Amino acid sequence: MTEGPTARLRALQIEDEFKGKEVKDVLVRSKKVYVDPKCMVGKRLEKATSFGKNILLYIGNYLIRVHLMMYGSIRFEKDYSKPFRQVRLALFFKDKNLVIYNAPIVEIGLKGEIEEKLIRSYGIDPLTNWDKEKLKELLVGEKERKIGDLLLDQRIFNGIGNILRNEILFRARVNPERLVKDLNEKEIEAIADFTKELCYRFLELKRSGKGIKSMLLVYNKKKCPICGGGLKFYRQQPNSRKTFVCPNCQI
Repeated sequence: MTEGPTARLRALQIEDEFKGKEVKDVLVRSKKVYVDPKCMVGKRLEKATSFGKNILLYIGNYLIRVHLMMYGSIRFEKDYSKPFRQVRLALFFKDKNLVIYNAPIVEIGLKGEIEEKLIRSYGIDPLTNWDKEKLKELLVGEKERKIGDLLLDQRIFNGIGNILRNEILFRARVNPERLVKDLNEKEIEAIADFTKELCYRFLELKRSGKGIKSMLLVYNKKKCPICGGGLKFYRQQPNSRKTFVCPNCQI
């Protein structure tokens, strides 16, 4: 699953390649198309950004929202590098095309309408609409939920995926099985702070081409880097996602 910083990286790469260039043609396969895609022909890509795990492409008064989820991919190419049946969106430019394969969500509409829907549907994205106090308010409003489950709720932690979830909780020294109502103020502050810090670090490492291995302390690891003890691995319910926790350091 694409995490928020990866979505932002893809958006930045699209900007670097196509910003200011004129759209020559459009091909789209989606049920979420609310305007005639041909309206974008002759207009220029003004901006590419992200909101959580959504990649947003601004073309004139129109907005394309793409969510890659598990299997979607983006290519800059002249000819199709994958089977044509896998193409979900293709924006044709003069020298090279932006082609998106296998993305489960491709939405095209008026930018104001899609932006409004995104704001209603998603929570705080550290890379876009960071508001620490609002995040804390949303978090403490879910008193009966496990914090490990809540971190994957895009209505609150917009853009946080499973890798970040594990790393945030380890650094905050919080066990993912804890209920929100049992967290103290210091723990809530730490979760909020590390959410922002790790999103930016994740993005910086990705942009530098180094990969994120250096920031992973527990994800897919066997030993705790603090106490040296063994990490517990299991799939937390109800989300059934891979979970790594130190029984000694995360209380």
